[in-house]
Amino acid sequence: MTTWSVVFLGVMAVALVAMAAAQVVLALHASRLARQASETIESIRRDVRPLIEKAHRVTDEAARATAMAAAQVQRLDRLMQVTTERVDETLGIVQHAILQPVRQGAAVVAGIRAAIDVLRGWRARSRQAHDDDEALFVG
Repeated sequence: MTTWSVVFLGVMAVALVAMAAAQVVLALHASRLARQASETIESIRRDVRPLIEKAHRVTDEAARATAMAAAQVQRLDRLMQVTTERVDETLGIVQHAILQPVRQGAAVVAGIRAAIDVLRGWRARSRQAHDDDEALFVG
């Protein structure tokens, strides 16, 4: 081997050691970055977890409130339906209670009028007959 071969071999050895050292440094630095990233992610998880839990509680409350509102609307709808039915029934009862006697009263009045008309007609006929008889009387 020549001196130049030994020199080149030495340069190659130094370069190999430098590359290995650089790789070790990069590996340590990458390990440190990975650990910091992991810690940061865990910190974010700890900070975000209460917010997520609170959001879940809020959505649960909103769902409960919506269900209660829907139930109240159904109750109100049923109340309005029952009230309308009762008002209709009451109006029917009132109409029957008032109009039936009014109709009967109108029928009684019509009967009385008819009786009076018959009496007037009978009286007028008897007067006419009496006047006709007097016209025929000679005396």
